[in-house]
Amino acid sequence: MDDGASGSALSALIARIEAYAADPSSLSVPGSTTRHAVWLADEAQRIEAATQLAEELVALQSIYTDDAIFVLKISPLGAEARPNADDADGHEDAADPNTWLPGAKLTLSISADVEAQTTDGEPIPIRLAVTLPPFYPHSARPPQLQLLSRYVGGFSVDARLFGEILRAFYHQTGESTEPVDAEEAASANWIGGSMDRGVDWASGQVVLFEGIEWVKEKVSDWWSDKETERIKSAPSPSSRLPTTTASDPQVTTFADAPGQGQPAPFEGHIFRTESIIERKSEFIGHAACITSPDQVASVLSRIVSDKRVARATHPIINAWVCRGADGVVHRDCDDDGETAAGGRLAHLLSILELENVLVVVTRWYGGVHLGPDRFKLINRAARDALDLAGLVGKNTDDTAKTKGMGKRNA
Repeated sequence: MDDGASGSALSALIARIEAYAADPSSLSVPGSTTRHAVWLADEAQRIEAATQLAEELVALQSIYTDDAIFVLKISPLGAEARPNADDADGHEDAADPNTWLPGAKLTLSISADVEAQTTDGEPIPIRLAVTLPPFYPHSARPPQLQLLSRYVGGFSVDARLFGEILRAFYHQTGESTEPVDAEEAASANWIGGSMDRGVDWASGQVVLFEGIEWVKEKVSDWWSDKETERIKSAPSPSSRLPTTTASDPQVTTFADAPGQGQPAPFEGHIFRTESIIERKSEFIGHAACITSPDQVASVLSRIVSDKRVARATHPIINAWVCRGADGVVHRDCDDDGETAAGGRLAHLLSILELENVLVVVTRWYGGVHLGPDRFKLINRAARDALDLAGLVGKNTDDTAKTKGMGKRNA
């Protein structure tokens, strides 16, 4: 991957916004004053909004670094969401800074580290999507923050945390507190009202840094609660019942007391391929043998504990299949934002007739559309990982074993 791809796109976007603020006549949206209700009629206010936006993006760029911020989407006013020719078989993240126009809605991906009391003292990486409405910060609505990370520090993100982050902002006037998103507020009785429940927002104020830092604190508190619950529910040594084996009464093993056992963290080996780089996009495959569906979250958490993986455009595209102790086969897949990619990995596991395996592909988008070719590369990275783990051909005949093998990049 070209590490400067995301940073150069952000810098180009900032430069375009600054150019408009310096000379508003250089960019315009024909017919905006009559076609769009959100168009700001006050040119001075439009210029001020652009100036504040550019300044805030520069500040975020210096705080979180270029490679932590990715320009996901730019939607000019009135532009319908039309699929790109490269998107015929699914969504491919891309944003051309030169498409920005006054009033465009902007979506960024921001990677950040959450300081938490982990046993190894390492921060927990997370990814956020930040959507800025037209003419932010002089907009009728606040930004929207969305947690993109599916797993945080070994725990699967639940609906409560996800929903609270979606409703990160509130608007307070005097003693009253007004929700800033009526639909979201109504669905969860959101009232805001204090810093521990969200960030106060008012039109004309930049609030992204405060919002991101609030999310980091919220995630840290959530993780601490989850870790406390895990420790409390873990079986103590006294709850493990000694038993003797039938073959040798002198050999003692230990079994969890009924109802007391908790799935152990995954301690097996995760196989990781070398990079496949194609037109600045990078793909890496991971594979692991699992014995229980409960291990999936632990494996994915270990993979995204790598900060570079956590900051990828699509860190954990995955599919898995596992036959439980009851003989029932469990399976699932996740696109992780790359539409249809997870299903293709699931199909790969199916045609290879594999069980008790998890395969993951990480993709860093390099700024150049790959079109349907990206699915071939995702499958290739996955196949390489399965091959590296010694799983390809394990349950198939020799023909299936050699069919479609991709060459691994050195």
